[in-house]
Amino acid sequence: MITLTPPTNVVRCVKCTGPIRHIDRKPYECADCGRNVSMADGLIRVGYHWEIVNDWLTSVETVDVD
Repeated sequence: MITLTPPTNVVRCVKCTGPIRHIDRKPYECADCGRNVSMADGLIRVGYHWEIVNDWLTSVETVDVD
């Protein structure tokens, strides 16, 4: 199920700053310009990881549990 409004922590496109979505069996892509995301884009920030939430690619802070 794709929601129309992306969450506030959605990963943004390096080309147009549109939100990145993930549709089953397809690569991550920008919802605005359709550009495919690659690991070379450098979108994963230090201390964060990606999670898919309602078909949107989100950046979530990594918390170590002791």
